[in-house]
Amino acid sequence: MASEKILIVEDDEDIMEVLALSMKSANYTVSQATTFQEGWHGVSKYQPDLILLDVNLPDGNGFQLAEKIREISDAILIFVTVNHQIDEKLQGFEVGADDYVTKPFIPRELVARVQAHLKRRASATKNEQIITLGNLEVRLHDKMVYKEGQLINLYTKERQLLFYFLENVNRVLSVEQLINHAWGFDGTADAKTLSVHMSTLRRKIEDNPSQPKYIQTVRGFGYIFSNKD
Repeated sequence: MASEKILIVEDDEDIMEVLALSMKSANYTVSQATTFQEGWHGVSKYQPDLILLDVNLPDGNGFQLAEKIREISDAILIFVTVNHQIDEKLQGFEVGADDYVTKPFIPRELVARVQAHLKRRASATKNEQIITLGNLEVRLHDKMVYKEGQLINLYTKERQLLFYFLENVNRVLSVEQLINHAWGFDGTADAKTLSVHMSTLRRKIEDNPSQPKYIQTVRGFGYIFSNKD
């Protein structure tokens, strides 16, 4: 029986009802918010494992709320919105979204996405092994990464990509492999979305992102995480 907590931030009563019933039917604990402010307070109050977030809220913008959420929470974040343009989807991923679902949606499909994200999160290794790479320290047991002793604030997708690289050090990974690992075979991400995440990840872990030591581009194919001096 599922025990994860889900916060839904949605101002449309009918859509909220569908979302809440769908998540409750999958045995998740559901909290609801209808505004930017309620959503923001809900994150602190309920500490959800996953957030379903609309973009167009009556008192603010969902993208801005996502940025604030990422300051205090590493919860899985899925936008559920009518905004379907590619630039809007990319903006969603840039502010820390793990997935982006456009309305109208199929409730069963959305539940399946939620389950997949939560299952992937729960499968994190329990081994308390630490990997040291130059000035980086990677703690495998809690998926935390430190640079020069300071905790790096990684969004969920960045963390998934980085640890996938660490499972395949010095091995070239294709764009398709990376997308399928982080977003799933039916995800909305493409090569441009992946490139955005690679850029932000480099800025966080590399000393010189324009001349990366670790995450290197293999033109025409994908990327490689190099651990060679």
